Amino acid sequence: MSLNKKKLLLDSIRHKNPERIPVMYRGEPSVNKRLLKYFNLGKLEDNWQNLIELLGADNYSDGETLGGFTTYFPDYTGPDFNSIFEINRFDIWGIKPVEIYSGGERNIVFSKNPPLYEKDEIEDLEKYNYPELEWFDFSLYRNNTEQILYNSYKEQETIKITDFKKSDEYFLNTSCMNSIFMVSTYLRGMDKMFMDLVLNQKYAETLLNNIGQFMVEFNEKNLKSIGNFIDLYGIWDDFADQESLMISPEIWRKYYKKWYEKLINEAKKYNLLVCFHVCGNCSDIIPDLIDMGVDILDPVQVSAKNMQLDLLKKKFGKNICFHGGLDVQKFLPFAKPEEIKAEVKRIMKLFKDEGGIILGPSHYFTPDTPTENILAVYNIC
Repeated sequence: MSLNKKKLLLDSIRHKNPERIPVMYRGEPSVNKRLLKYFNLGKLEDNWQNLIELLGADNYSDGETLGGFTTYFPDYTGPDFNSIFEINRFDIWGIKPVEIYSGGERNIVFSKNPPLYEKDEIEDLEKYNYPELEWFDFSLYRNNTEQILYNSYKEQETIKITDFKKSDEYFLNTSCMNSIFMVSTYLRGMDKMFMDLVLNQKYAETLLNNIGQFMVEFNEKNLKSIGNFIDLYGIWDDFADQESLMISPEIWRKYYKKWYEKLINEAKKYNLLVCFHVCGNCSDIIPDLIDMGVDILDPVQVSAKNMQLDLLKKKFGKNICFHGGLDVQKFLPFAKPEEIKAEVKRIMKLFKDEGGIILGPSHYFTPDTPTENILAVYNIC
């Protein structure tokens, strides 16, 4: 990605009348493999820049960040929990990731045997083994020569100090350890947690205080180390479904909002952009996200209720940038290429005056999306 393309994305994020509407790419592993073969490229980690260039995309994005290969995490040095590798380290909370395969893709779920499901007393929370900050190496430099960090596509990679500086070409990002809602429901069990928020409020507050305080301290240490070297801080927390938030906006504000505010306030100390990923219909709390300082909303699941781009732009378009917006559920896999091109043109016309969108799939391109449909997204540009 050239300097002009990074500027193009920044102009759209900041509503500064970009030269054109930027487009991004992100795909499931099997889709990546198919496109690499189509363009006669080698391994993705060595060719992601070539892939987006050949596609005609402006960025290789991820879920809550603008960097599928440039999002970094501190090195985990803690106990071995004998679990499969999962980049967000839910395992350190005692949550066991479960590997499943669907549609030829590897996925990870966390719903099996919530560790606090049968622990109903506050005393149980006080005795629980929570993660410790000492399990992570937050030092930016290792042995004054290199640093080992985790990114989204490799279990670990080595980065030389001289390579790790703000880039004129790519967005450098960090995220991880901020999925407050997800950790609370995975720990307690969704049904129990939802009941606690209404009927057992002291328990809910205690648990969320324990989770939130660790995450705040984690991110303070992480950003103290890396904040001056990066562009963007990403938050991933899925608390909505197709119809609405999973909990009422009032309960979300009462229990969860203050913790996101603490995380975002820390990121803003380093003048970082903030991208918040929440699937589904989160329209009720978009004003809250804006007030907290969120710059970018991902993935803009337009198939969900009240999440159509026309509506979102009218209500919130001057105050936040949308990242995604092309439906991967019902549209991209089944539409004709000409229909996709027409929809891309329509959206670009909708946002052309002020920007406010980085257009792309509303999540990762899925294996049932034909190659010609993927190419149609970028042939417009």
